[in-house]
Amino acid sequence: MSQMFHLTRSLITGLIILASSPAWAQLNVFPDRFSITEGETIQLTVEIDQRTSSRPDFSPLTKDFHFLGSKQMTVSSYANGANQNITRWKILLRPRRAGDLQIPALQLNNEYSQPQLITVEGVAGAAALISSDSFLESSVDSYEVYQGSQLLYSVRLFHLEELPPMSTLSELTIPGTRTVPLGDKQQYSRQMKGQTYQVTEQSYAIFPDQTGPLTIPAAHFSAGPGTPELTTDPISIDVLPRVSQAIRGYWLPASKITLEDLTEADNNLVLGESQLRTLRISAEGLMAEQLPALMPLRNELARISVEDVSLEQKLTAKGVVSSRTETLRITPAERGEVTLPEIIIPWWNINQDQSEKVRLAQVILRVAPPSPAAPAVEAVAEKSAMVAPNIPSEDKPDYSSIRILVWLLTAIAIISSLGWLYSYSAQRRKKFDIGDFDISSADKKPPPNPLSQQPMAEAGASQATPQEDEQNAFDKAIQACNRDTPLEARLLILDWARLFWPDSQFTDSLHLSEINNSKTLELLLIDMESYISGAETGQWSGDLLAQALRHIRESQLRKRQR
Repeated sequence: MSQMFHLTRSLITGLIILASSPAWAQLNVFPDRFSITEGETIQLTVEIDQRTSSRPDFSPLTKDFHFLGSKQMTVSSYANGANQNITRWKILLRPRRAGDLQIPALQLNNEYSQPQLITVEGVAGAAALISSDSFLESSVDSYEVYQGSQLLYSVRLFHLEELPPMSTLSELTIPGTRTVPLGDKQQYSRQMKGQTYQVTEQSYAIFPDQTGPLTIPAAHFSAGPGTPELTTDPISIDVLPRVSQAIRGYWLPASKITLEDLTEADNNLVLGESQLRTLRISAEGLMAEQLPALMPLRNELARISVEDVSLEQKLTAKGVVSSRTETLRITPAERGEVTLPEIIIPWWNINQDQSEKVRLAQVILRVAPPSPAAPAVEAVAEKSAMVAPNIPSEDKPDYSSIRILVWLLTAIAIISSLGWLYSYSAQRRKKFDIGDFDISSADKKPPPNPLSQQPMAEAGASQATPQEDEQNAFDKAIQACNRDTPLEARLLILDWARLFWPDSQFTDSLHLSEINNSKTLELLLIDMESYISGAETGQWSGDLLAQALRHIRESQLRKRQR
């Protein structure tokens, strides 16, 4: 009786413990399909009916499958008065070979899933080519670049046989960047794994416009409709903000920049003549539209106008090589010396990761006065001698003495004229540099020495303030708009914008509309650019653009005064 009692109590206790313990978890595996073609992928869903931080052992899958990645999630629900949790893994697999392949039992803690059988059918032709004899890869030259700098990206297809006619390699498109294909696809051979592979390579130059993380999407190759694809993994890039430099208004991240003066003309001019100067800036790793204007169009002693601007862009294995060539006409306003200031362009060397500068030395144009009309004086003297009266020989004067006297008087007249012209020009320059003065009081004083007057006038020239420079630049831009000269207007508008917004970068005219968020200004600038590029013919009218620029400047000045 005692034994029966203890046995019964033990059985009841076991049933109570079993009833009070949680239900055993179940590990299940669900393929999205059980029959695929070689080269295709299969998605495997692995579930366990509980919340867990552990992960099943997926290593047995790699025997017959390429493990392409996994994603974990937890699904919670409420049913029958109780909470239910499911932990789920999504796994992407590609079979290593054709045939009947088994998805083996997977283990999580003490739970095992049931094996699954997958049928992988072999294919012929193009599908066989890309599944077993080919592979696709992509690469970049750096995983960290600056905003606006060049990033080189290449995608390469390795194959043993000729590609079928219907094969396609995806094109690269990345929002928030300027992407340029570096020519056509390249074909070459490479020895790998004891075999000679044919390589089809397409390279791109990428210029990120925004800072922060940048994802280059996966590349895809297909041998034709209905065939499986080869795919690369996406690539993550960090885009760094531009570096603050000593000279504002420029941000040129490149591997090399050069500055050249291609002018062949002599620097000695005669007043009334003009000179054409040709300047060129070249860069490796920048697009042509990023290159800045070179020579300022403001000069107190000469008028500078733009004759031509040429942008060139070459695509090489090292990326984009671009240049900007400017041809300018310089017309001195008076004789003397006209100084074209030194040109300094700062840039950021991405190879050395440091700031550098390229420069052109200042140029001095020497402007001489027009030559005096000496031949005319000689002609008058000879005519006077020819009409002299015929007198007897014994009364004839000594004509050699008369000619000497005539030449002497002519030389005195020429020297006097030159001295008067020089004095008048010096007085005029002095008035231009230091303001108006009392003419009557100046006449009472002895005339100044022309040789000492010019340095005094130049020394008395005052330096303009930044506000005056900005006002002068704005006036010149408005004048170019009113003259209906679109190319000159664009360059002068950019010169003014860099002075008015020194902390902003202006590489083209449309950046001006972006900083002002003005749709009207954007349309007017697009209209101007269409005439510059030749898309529009006829006469450009810049009065509306001038009116819009005045409105924006006045609005900005009112905001700054608040």
